[in-house]
Amino acid sequence: MDEKQQLRNVVRAARLTRAHSQADSGSAADAALTENLAAVATEFGATRIACFIGVRGEPDTAAFLAWALAANIEVLLPRSRADGALEWATYVPDGLAPGAFGILEPQGPPVPDGAATAGVLFVPAAAVDETGGRLGWGRGFYDRELARIRAARTRPPSAFAVVWESEVLPAVPRELHDVPVDGAVTEATVHYFG
Repeated sequence: MDEKQQLRNVVRAARLTRAHSQADSGSAADAALTENLAAVATEFGATRIACFIGVRGEPDTAAFLAWALAANIEVLLPRSRADGALEWATYVPDGLAPGAFGILEPQGPPVPDGAATAGVLFVPAAAVDETGGRLGWGRGFYDRELARIRAARTRPPSAFAVVWESEVLPAVPRELHDVPVDGAVTEATVHYFG
């Protein structure tokens, strides 16, 4: 088993343990995460953000999505395409359905140029490191999307991984195709890299 997969397995196990231990007490961490995500969106003056719905022990973004809508910030959520790319559609709370991997996805029409038009991107990760290295879950959707956005824009939106504080590590394994992030948002703080 390679180094990346070993670290993913460790993170999955820790998230499962965390989910069980926080079943009744996770609201404080969720509230702090929402506050930190809102602070980043506000700092960037975003009127449109790209985000995701947290699943399988990922930080819960539901309260943040509700905050963004209440703040009149348009939210784009991803859809996984069969060709390995992401497309983005506007988040409508009652307009979600399970997608290719069982993850809730927006059902509206795709937004032209998608996440590249957002003021800031919030992306999932298994872990990040202190230089912006991002370890994803191995399918490459977000690495391809971040590479596409950065190639298409002279001033691409900043991308922040959303992880638990314990998942910000000194180093994560990286390969040439791995695209770094500009920061990480956790329940404890906002990290800025580079």
